[in-house]
Formats: sequence, structure tokens, C-alpha cells
Amino acid sequence: MIMTGLLCVLAAVCCLDTQAIAATQYDVEVIVFRNLGARDDGEQWPTNTAATTGGFARSPLQQGLENLADSQFTLNDVAGALQRSGAYQVLAHRLWRQAGYDRHSAIPYLVNTAQGSANYGLDGSITLIRERYLHLAIDLALTSPGSLYRLNETRRMHSGELHYLDNPHFGVIARITPYGADESAPEDAAGAGESTTVPDEEADTAVEPPAEPR
Repeated sequence: MIMTGLLCVLAAVCCLDTQAIAATQYDVEVIVFRNLGARDDGEQWPTNTAATTGGFARSPLQQGLENLADSQFTLNDVAGALQRSGAYQVLAHRLWRQAGYDRHSAIPYLVNTAQGSANYGLDGSITLIRERYLHLAIDLALTSPGSLYRLNETRRMHSGELHYLDNPHFGVIARITPYGADESAPEDAAGAGESTTVPDEEADTAVEPPAEPR
């Protein structure tokens, strides 16, 4: 009986290891942008330092994360619409691949960047969490001389859909897409297609309306 029980335990452990190795991979694409119209107690934000991917140095990746080539971006139309609007400036556009784990094992994508100008910086993390549902945890701080603005929010995600998280000064547009054999997210159906709608208070398609000012 003891030997039988031990074999059962070992079999369960091996099964868990196999599941961990075979964890669903996801492509996570995010655009971080700032609101050029946000009032900042008289401070004027620079408008001539626009950047998409080149303006920020990429932080070293933790094990389990893989940066994908800029040529694989799927949200270029969205980033372009933001930039052309004149109301927003794209700060960073990133795409990476990782496995989905629960909140205790989730691997954060670290952001620690500085623009060529010393006027502002972006720091924090973006974490994909897979439990019963997919979630994306955003914890970013935008800094400028004498000011700091923080976006700290966890949002339930539907695979394939665009999601919009923001505060009055900056925001994030994100999309998570399953990669590989397992094409379904937990408890989620396939998402909607791409939208090029820029953030505004009436946005009601693939992106969600801005949050109330904090």
C-alpha cells in the first residue's frame, strides 16, 4: 500500500511538471502612451520626442519571456492612429511571448526606461496572469521633474481583444493572443478583431472607456 501511494504521488508530480512545461504560450502586445492634453500645473510636456520602439532601451528579460521582432507587431495601425491624432504620444510599443501562470508564479515583464530627454521616464511592470480567467496587471509610473503619475490596475482580459487602461496622464492599450497548439484562453472565447479607435470618452468598441481620474 505504501509503495502504491508513493507511485501515485510521483505520478502526480510528473503530471504537474508536464503541465508546467506545456503551459499555454501567449503573445502580449502593449502600447504605452501619454495624454498630451493632460494639465500638469503649468508644466509643458515636450512634444518633439515621439518614440515608438527606438526611444526606449529594453530592460533585460527574465527567464520565460521572449521579446518578438518589431516586424511581428499587429497594432501598428493603433499606434499610428494615436500618434496622428495629435492628442497622444506613443511612449513604447512592445510585443513578447510567455507562458501563462497563476498569480503566484506569474512572470512580470519589467519596464525601466528613459527617454533621450531627461524630461520623463517610465518604470514598473506588466504581468500576465492565467487562472480561471486571463488578467493583465499593470503597475507603471510616469515621472517628470517634480511629478509622478501611477497606473496600477489589474484587468480581466479576453484573448484577441483590445483593452484600454488609463489615468488622466497616460495609458496602456493591450492585446493578448494565445500562441501554439492550445488556442483557447481559460473560460474565454475568441476575441474581436483589431480596432484603430484612439482612446476617448466615447470609445465603445474593442477598447474600454477611460477610468475616472484618481
